[in-house]
Amino acid sequence: QALTRMETLRGMTIWAAKSNFMETKIGSIEIGKLADFVVLNVDLMNASEKAIRKAKVKSTFMQGVECYTAEK
Repeated sequence: QALTRMETLRGMTIWAAKSNFMETKIGSIEIGKLADFVVLNVDLMNASEKAIRKAKVKSTFMQGVECYTAEK
């Protein structure tokens, strides 16, 4: 048995927030929620497993503010 990519993503985001009763503050990107997220150089939903393992962080945002940008 295995989770789909979408189930895995939800498990790390909105489902985790719901399990902590914080879904009104975190877990998805919506107006009024804290925006903590990363931007990767690959599309996790469509990339090959090999490409996912080699994924790199391009930017990191905390509370909607970019706090890290990878050097080009």
